Amino acid sequence: MKEQTPYFGDMMYSPATFSRIDLQLTEQPLPKTKILMIYTALRRKIGSLCPVSDEVFHSLNRDFNPLTLSMNQILISAEQLPDRIFFIQKGLLRGYYMGEKEPVTTWFAGPDQFIIPNNFFSQEPCNEYIQSLEDCSLLSISHHSCLKMSLESNDIAKIFYKLLEEKQLLSDARERMLRIPNAEKRYLSMTKLMPVLHRNVKDDTLASYMNVTRRHLERIKIKTSRK
Repeated sequence: MKEQTPYFGDMMYSPATFSRIDLQLTEQPLPKTKILMIYTALRRKIGSLCPVSDEVFHSLNRDFNPLTLSMNQILISAEQLPDRIFFIQKGLLRGYYMGEKEPVTTWFAGPDQFIIPNNFFSQEPCNEYIQSLEDCSLLSISHHSCLKMSLESNDIAKIFYKLLEEKQLLSDARERMLRIPNAEKRYLSMTKLMPVLHRNVKDDTLASYMNVTRRHLERIKIKTSRK
């Protein structure tokens, strides 16, 4: 019978033991090399999630690849299998789905944040669109690399576990904001959390995130600017 490839989520949460993957690594310690400037923010972010040695970081870092996006470029579509995790070095992105009449924005992400697309670990269609709102510089790592390194290193597996926790907290942010009954207080809460939004995001996009009409949002912005 053909051996089944372990599902990443099972590996994270199941008590079962999976076979070790041969990564063709030498037994010698990784050489101490300088961290390239483009990866220093990534090093800080990972360190804030889970303290790791330079050796562990370098083994993870070498599988991240640079990626640039132009403004309004679609990074992932709803029908696409999401096969990469992204780290934002510069720029602003959003996630949205197509509502009955117009797109509904569900999250924003800016510099020093990770993006784990929906269904990344189950490798099913993403069910959301991810779009750049500005010119962006990203780093990305593949699902295949995440799985291999997590099976090889408990420290790296812990990093991805922490990223899952962070994704859950971020996904709850909009739900908490929408529970604020007063739309003006909702707007102030949102802009306090991410000040860049009211400066760099179009009113249509921001209104869909707040679940208000564009006209209502325009009135709120005028009112709050006078205070």
